[in-house]
Amino acid sequence: METSNRKEEPIVSVGIVSASKLCFSLNAPYTVRGSQRCGKQVVELSEGRILWESALYDELLFEPTDAQSSFTLEDVTIGVNFHWERKEAQTFLGKLRFIVQDNNICAINELPVETYLTSVISSEMRATSSLELLKAHAVISRSWLLAQMKQRKAENNNELFSAFLYISPDSVSKTTCPLNYLHVKKYLFTCREIITYV
Repeated sequence: METSNRKEEPIVSVGIVSASKLCFSLNAPYTVRGSQRCGKQVVELSEGRILWESALYDELLFEPTDAQSSFTLEDVTIGVNFHWERKEAQTFLGKLRFIVQDNNICAINELPVETYLTSVISSEMRATSSLELLKAHAVISRSWLLAQMKQRKAENNNELFSAFLYISPDSVSKTTCPLNYLHVKKYLFTCREIITYV
């Protein structure tokens, strides 16, 4: 078993929330269907499709015009089955995709693996965790995630990754989470390191 470095960072698709109506805000200009939008938006399920701005779509993709552009989704459940579980507005980086799934509209966040892992590890680890434990956990989590992504791609499995422990950086920095966001960023010392079997 050895550690290897990856050159390109993959993109992970995470299912955030599903409902018949979703309210969200684009906190910076996003490109959608060839034009730019910003500010508050609403999508609703209508005739089995996505209703947005008086038109129906099978799918909608909002792409940020800048790497630091973010969007905010309302009524997102965080900390499922944890003592701090609750619904609140959550702000995320990356792309925002809407699809119809199980008679609801599903909001999907498409973002770099490292950004996703920072959030997940913040939820899983204690604030008192040592740096070495944090780094080891990051390598293991990254290895598992990338292996799952590779397997799903080989099987043509489009199942989304769960937002069970995925929360926005804004929430990670609050007391609702076990580990401070700035502390967890130390795991980036292991950026792109994975465990492989030889």
